[in-house]
Amino acid sequence: MGESRIGTAGRDKPQDCLVTVDLERKRGINITLNSKMEKMFGEAIHKAVEDALKEVGVKAADVTVDDFGSLDFTIKARTKTAVARARGDENE
Repeated sequence: MGESRIGTAGRDKPQDCLVTVDLERKRGINITLNSKMEKMFGEAIHKAVEDALKEVGVKAADVTVDDFGSLDFTIKARTKTAVARARGDENE
């Protein structure tokens, strides 16, 4: 069995989010968003995830964001940490 390429970061607490990144995807970015605020902030949340993935060089991934009212910088930080964990970064 191969090594898992899934990483998670965050918590299911108010003003935070839980981000799961699966790097097994072959092409493209697929973002699944679970948020009560999706109608108002869905585009901004998607952009924050896309920007974070671009910053760390991810071109293919399945990302799930369970949002609990987090701000964009929190979403970006959680996404980057989840990617680092999926890559096996020992410092994360």
